[in-house]
Amino acid sequence: MMLSVRKLALLGLLLLGQCGLVSMAHAWDATGHRLSAYLTWDILPQETRAELQRLLEQHPRYQEDFLDQMPANVLAASDTEKARWTLGQAAIWPDMARGLGGDALIRYNRPNWHWVDGAWIRGGGRQGNVYVGTPSLAPIYGVTAESITHEDDATNVVLALDYNLSVLRAADSPDAQKAVALCWVLHLLGDIHQPLHAGALMSSEMFPHGDQGGNGIPTLGGSLHSTWDDALHYLPFDGTLQRMVVTAQQTDVQGLDLDSSAWLQESRKVLLEFVYPDEIKARVLRSERRNTPLESVALDEDYISRMQTIAEDRVTLAGMRLARLMTVLYPAAPSN
Repeated sequence: MMLSVRKLALLGLLLLGQCGLVSMAHAWDATGHRLSAYLTWDILPQETRAELQRLLEQHPRYQEDFLDQMPANVLAASDTEKARWTLGQAAIWPDMARGLGGDALIRYNRPNWHWVDGAWIRGGGRQGNVYVGTPSLAPIYGVTAESITHEDDATNVVLALDYNLSVLRAADSPDAQKAVALCWVLHLLGDIHQPLHAGALMSSEMFPHGDQGGNGIPTLGGSLHSTWDDALHYLPFDGTLQRMVVTAQQTDVQGLDLDSSAWLQESRKVLLEFVYPDEIKARVLRSERRNTPLESVALDEDYISRMQTIAEDRVTLAGMRLARLMTVLYPAAPSN
């Protein structure tokens, strides 16, 4: 019997989960971030592409983290393919920075920039916390983008986007600083579209400070968070990207909003309405009543299939919004 591509991908997630091989992840995995960056590249005008490549070549770690990491098949490809791969590498570079050592780790790693507290809101909207058997926390009202003038002011994914965009917009920012900021914008715009970077589950005893965006919920594959991060990992990369490009071609990309607070609210809607099914909430309450560890959750095929569809939609939106943002920052010259 022939299985569909999506069924095979679903089977891969389930089998890998049973083997316990999915590691704790950070955001969309490298597949998700590279997909959004490739979509951005594929729909950008050539002049904007050239400016992004020029900036990335000024990255302080361009040799070590870009050129030295380029696969052999990319090295043998065209300059256009090399530049496309480089943009994808830039989108995953902030996760690479977690593994740097010594001064480089201190200089480039910013763990708090990848996510936001579920109680944090800006300009209205819903919190991102799922409260199970515990009262809701008071909202944390976020400051305006204009008040973020230094990287120390950036304490979550929204504020980090504010800061790094301000670096890219500033005429007096050195190109090396802009290159690092560009990597962060490429990455964080993906992170903010991942629902489990927008909030958490909270309970009175097991998770009084939250489950760290699903990292505290064990699944057969590791955690709820890592399962979402890997949502697109087992689907054929080229086929997924092709669907994303078709979607972008049918979308008015230049009409997309550039409001990060709205992006956050979209992710929270998914988190609140789908990510934590009733079974997970019931297991948390049962474990608290019995004072027993939380058992691993076996996510069913329907959940995995829906998750993959949502993940593809979110990564596609991230890529299209990145393209819109890049053309605003680095517009192509108008044609005659």
